[in-house]
Amino acid sequence: MQAPSETELLERADELLAHGERDAALMLCLEARSQFPETPWPWLRSAEIMMELRRFDDAESILEQGVSHFPSQFWLARARALLSRAVGNDVESFTRSRALRHAFPDDPAAHSTFVHMLLDLQLVALAEAEAKAGLARFPEYEWLQHMYARCADLAGDRSAAAARWTDLLAAHPEHEPAYAAAVHALLEMGRVDEAVGIAREGLRLFPASSAARQSWDEVSDAAAHANTAPASTMALEDMLFQALNAERAGDWPNAARLWMLLRERAPSFARAYAGSARALFNLGRMAEAAIVLWQARRDLPPEASVLEVSGDMALHRDAFEVALDSFGELQGRFAPSPRADLGIARALHRLLRLDEADAAYVRLREDQPSDLSLAQQYAAIAAERDDWPEASRRWAEITADFPDHMPGYWQWADALVAAGNQIEADAVLTEAVTRFPDDLETAVRWTRLGRQVLSPESCAARWEEIGRRFPGMERLEWSQ
Repeated sequence: MQAPSETELLERADELLAHGERDAALMLCLEARSQFPETPWPWLRSAEIMMELRRFDDAESILEQGVSHFPSQFWLARARALLSRAVGNDVESFTRSRALRHAFPDDPAAHSTFVHMLLDLQLVALAEAEAKAGLARFPEYEWLQHMYARCADLAGDRSAAAARWTDLLAAHPEHEPAYAAAVHALLEMGRVDEAVGIAREGLRLFPASSAARQSWDEVSDAAAHANTAPASTMALEDMLFQALNAERAGDWPNAARLWMLLRERAPSFARAYAGSARALFNLGRMAEAAIVLWQARRDLPPEASVLEVSGDMALHRDAFEVALDSFGELQGRFAPSPRADLGIARALHRLLRLDEADAAYVRLREDQPSDLSLAQQYAAIAAERDDWPEASRRWAEITADFPDHMPGYWQWADALVAAGNQIEADAVLTEAVTRFPDDLETAVRWTRLGRQVLSPESCAARWEEIGRRFPGMERLEWSQ
């Protein structure tokens, strides 16, 4: 009979732990360590179980040997730092946690461990500084965001705590430990509707969680009041009709309430999740919106509207890689969508993947030639790439298509100047002054550029003309 592998031994140990049989689990981990001494995981699991059994000296011995044997193994070094905190040795805990951060500067967990230890030692100001420094390097790491929010809690800054906990949930709606803290912080700020919404979603997502149940109990009175709305007795088609009407009218509080009720009565209707998230997004309740979308993507088949709102929200919070994934999935799974194409172009643009973004804007411009906003982005990205001849060509195209869009002439002239074509730029602004004779900024741009291409006499003549158009300007001294 073949001897069990390391993985099989550790899996059996986990099964025993799940049934509370720590001593038996420890024996299996020690056996795995004996049979497979060149892999770090049996060492780590043995030490962790010893810590649970409060056999701290034995755990210290194993971890000291393990760290010596596997000096580049982060989790063994981290466990050794946590052990010193468990035995109440604050000095050693500080020393080991700081050493962990220095030894593993590219591991965000090293930074969050150090911040956690500082908070345990009530060194809140130092923890705040360390958390900010860590987030500057790892802005999306959820446990650093968690510790940063705890800094505000422990500092008594209720406003910052509410903002940080909800920001964490907006980025990581799967992070269960943040729900109860967010609900409590929101209640302290008097933001009852948001607290109720997050508590409700937390209980829906994590029904077995005692913390989720406690948070729901904390807001139950307000939630019961919110659920007495007459709309809850409507026929589903009437409720859907009213939700769509409220959305079209921009009545986002009513839309959020109706979409939430639709989700409760038709939990497999994915469009209700997208509508709910869109309404919450427009109310500024980003955390709830992200939670609703995450639940839809976790529990339901892919739905175009869910992916679209997910991408929009990711763009809003500057999570451009997430936005690119959402819009890419929307583009790949469903019929061609200008919304997906535009989302991809914007995400690529903000990620400074300018060549790819430029190609995307070229395609969009061809498909939607009457969209001025899109045309502006199409031209602006050529300037960002320092391709001034192309930027000049594109702004010329845009002013031809949108001749009443005054700023287009300014941008066209600026691109021509950057390309070294001052004479052509002057001609563009001369046309703009003729088309928009009452616009002061266009006139000033025209006179300033004239200083580069005209004789002093011609420049003076321009200034006199501007003085006639805008009384009082003639009193200003013209610059030679």
